[in-house]
Formats: sequence, structure tokens, C-alpha cells
Amino acid sequence: MSTPSDEALLAAHLRGDPRAFGELVARHERRIYGLCLRILGNREDAEDATQEAFLAALRKAASFRRAAAFSTWLYRIAVNAATDQARRRGRARLAALDPEDAGLAVAPGGELGEVVASAVAVQTALAQVPEEFRVAVVLCDLYRVPYADAAQILEVPVGTVKSRVFRGRLALAEHLGGAPPDAEPARPPLRVAGPPGTDPRSATSEPTEPNHPGQE
Repeated sequence: MSTPSDEALLAAHLRGDPRAFGELVARHERRIYGLCLRILGNREDAEDATQEAFLAALRKAASFRRAAAFSTWLYRIAVNAATDQARRRGRARLAALDPEDAGLAVAPGGELGEVVASAVAVQTALAQVPEEFRVAVVLCDLYRVPYADAAQILEVPVGTVKSRVFRGRLALAEHLGGAPPDAEPARPPLRVAGPPGTDPRSATSEPTEPNHPGQE
């Protein structure tokens, strides 16, 4: 039996299936928590934003339109929840990134310690990048969301997304140790782990993110 799509599960929820929305939460919770963690830099705030995102998705389920993928719609809600959370507390509250929060894949021949150190350095630097640039970098560079989809999530033109990513990379490179001012900034040296055999660019199989604490 084939696995139902996100859109099919949402439709089942709207028809009254009591299990459908719970399956959507189970399917996407780790990724949404990871997205909020990258934006907020703090585990507790990320948990709160994740909860708010799914509550908002539940309230807005009937407003979903198939003009965008379910994941794009959910990411938009999660980004809004994370940025609202950031504004409520006023500033970034960076906490140490635990290895379990890093959720990283180690390249063949690589060392876990090096990968975690790289993750901590990137997360620390991300917290110093202005919010609108940080969100664009997280979506496009860490989550590999295409520019067109990121534009839908952020509700801005594609050109604005590209500009924010470029400026975010510049700021991130500066905080990571500097880069020539005329050089094209490289993508952050951080790879988000995913289940073996998955394509991180897939609209329905985004990269796997850190475990949501307390949801094991």
C-alpha cells in the first residue's frame, strides 16, 4: 500500500479522519523543529515555535490551496511562528548546540567532532546575521529550498530572496572568519542529515533535522 501524500493526509483530516493530522505532525515535526532552531538559535524557543506552527497549521488547514506544496505552506507557517517568537523575546538567545541537535551527517572518512564543531560555528555565526538574511540562508542553503519556493514561503519576489541569501552569506562568512569582499560567498559548510537514499531537494522529503526534544 502506497504512503499517502501530505496533501492527501490534509484532505483526509478535513474530511474528519482523526489520525490524519497527527501523521502529518509525525512526518514533519523534526524538520520544522530544526528549521525553528536554526532561525532562533535556542532549543526552548524552537520548541515553542514548533508547537505554535502546528497549532496554526491546524487552525488554517481549510485555507490550504494546492497552488503550493504542503511543505511550502507549512514552512511559511513555521517561519512566521519562529520570527514572531524572536520578536516577542526581542533578540537572539543563542544556546550551545548539543550534538543531538546538530543532526549532522558525517562524510566518509570524516570525524564526528569536526562536523559538530562546524555545526556549532555555523549556528553561532547565524545568530549574528540579521533575521531576514538568516531566514533566507537557512531556507536556501541549509534546507536547499529552491528560490521560487522560498519566495512563496517568505512572500517576497524571487529577486529579493536571492539578494537576502547573498547578503546573508556575506554576513555569515564574515562571522565565520572572513572572506574576500569581492568573492562569491560559499554555502555554509553544514550538511543536514537525511535518511539513506533520500533526495534533500525533494518537495516531500526535505532533509531530516534534529530530533524534537521530548518527542522520542
